[in-house]
Amino acid sequence: MPKLSLYILTMLVALSQAADLLAAESPTADTLFFNGQIYTLDANKPWVEAVAIAGDTIIYTGDRAGAENILTEHTRRYDLAGKMMLPGFIDTHMHFADTIPLVFAAQLSPDMSPEEVIDVIARHAKEHPEQDPVIGSGFLGAAFSAPGPTAVDLDRAVPDRAAFIFDEGIHSAWINSRAMTLVGLDRDTPDPEPGVHYYKRYADGRPTGWLMERGAFGPVANTLGVVTQKSLELGADYFLGVMSGMGITAAFDAGIVGEPEQPLALLGRLAAQDKLPLRMVGSLYITNGEQLPSAIEDLKALQARYHHEFYNLRVLKLSLDGSAEAGTAYMLKPYDQPPGHEAKPLIPPQATTAVAVQAAALGMDLHLHALGDAAVRLGLDIVAGAREQFPDSPSRYTLCHLQMVNPADVKRFGELGVIAQSTPSWYVYDEFALEAFGPQRFNQMYPLRSIADSGSKLTLGSDYPASWIGLDGLNPLFNIEMAITRQLAGDKDFPVQPPMSERITLQQAIRAYTLDAAYQLRLEDQIGSIEVGKQADLVVLSDNLFKLDPYDIHAASVALTMVNGKVVFEKP
Repeated sequence: MPKLSLYILTMLVALSQAADLLAAESPTADTLFFNGQIYTLDANKPWVEAVAIAGDTIIYTGDRAGAENILTEHTRRYDLAGKMMLPGFIDTHMHFADTIPLVFAAQLSPDMSPEEVIDVIARHAKEHPEQDPVIGSGFLGAAFSAPGPTAVDLDRAVPDRAAFIFDEGIHSAWINSRAMTLVGLDRDTPDPEPGVHYYKRYADGRPTGWLMERGAFGPVANTLGVVTQKSLELGADYFLGVMSGMGITAAFDAGIVGEPEQPLALLGRLAAQDKLPLRMVGSLYITNGEQLPSAIEDLKALQARYHHEFYNLRVLKLSLDGSAEAGTAYMLKPYDQPPGHEAKPLIPPQATTAVAVQAAALGMDLHLHALGDAAVRLGLDIVAGAREQFPDSPSRYTLCHLQMVNPADVKRFGELGVIAQSTPSWYVYDEFALEAFGPQRFNQMYPLRSIADSGSKLTLGSDYPASWIGLDGLNPLFNIEMAITRQLAGDKDFPVQPPMSERITLQQAIRAYTLDAAYQLRLEDQIGSIEVGKQADLVVLSDNLFKLDPYDIHAASVALTMVNGKVVFEKP
């Protein structure tokens, strides 16, 4: 064979082999979504009409025609028919492990009167004779006249067995006389931490049955067996489906009120068995000073034990104060009502700062519960101290809730690079806060717009089961709407939670539930936007939120939820 012909033949073989190799390396689409209004959160390509996925990864975003060469006869094709697609919603603060034992509990609401609360609990107890103790959640302690909810009140609903009821914020609990007898709670029982974690008492020293903060009610819940393996498993199966149906593809579990062993083991097992339909980042929840000395080592042990793509426990959660309704929100000045009342930090500031500095040295992320304006200032001071000692630490800092922020502290969020996390479904005109703190401080609540203007990232979440509007408080669409209206969802005539100037835009609210939320969870390179190379965590909505009246956003529905390239929910 002539040398030239041999050379040509050799080149043709080489080119053929190269083409086969290239074809083998070029992915083809398993799934194509097209004909949609797809808001990507990609600054270079914010809107597209088609998205292609191979396995668990996004491989194409653009127009339908551009995807043609990666399609095969086996590609699943979803015609979105004009529906909206977003990155999957990320709830940046909820309590999954605390929710699942309460799925089948008495469901109460802060707007119920004491008589309504007692009636609902009584009905629930009658319908669930197997439940012992009877459990429930959602009442508002402030709805009861002095001395607050009492064991005698709860005895009217549950006279024959123990009862244990969480308040709406999971910062206090209410028990009946039978429960008090079983745990040995009487006038001689010392408060775990007077004025911080304590038992409400009558003038003669007898406990009333209202237990304030985790240090008081946690051991009682454990003794009574409020959480059982059966309630955890049944609750998890149901609640995970609810979350997928709301388009939630990732969440931050902001800590466990009771004993963590059982729920953590359950989450670890579900993740290992590939049965978690969402990504979850967990935390070690510190609510009292006794937990502080071992906090870092305890978190290290949990990090080593729970380190999975879908369940990764690696954040230190520090609860600086409690809630306004429980009278444990830490304020710069005394409450207006009760006159002169002053709450203390739930954990000692100096020791807390020392732990935060240790965490910074190790690159651990911190999530700080700060509801009152003094707690917010303390949280910012703690971050400032950690940053000063370890300026190059990769630690990320989040302050959550932010019900009351002094104007002098707003700009510090941006200056310190602190993530501002909040729950818009709480933005129902708060008459209790107005009475407790007075009109001046009432106008300093949830200043999200100003914090964003300082350069801080905003993230949003539900804090579920701490909800003022029931299960709707878990729904990202309710929270997005209420973040931009600061009114009860769907009600244009409802009073606006002041200040009106702190309303944020729809773009900001969506970003706070997606890309910036992913940043808080340290997952921004994997999820949070619809970009080539990221994981396919997606949600399809019935309507384009940008084309809806803001007061109709909550009424949009989720048509499909995808996590890691798998459909975990699809509306019939």
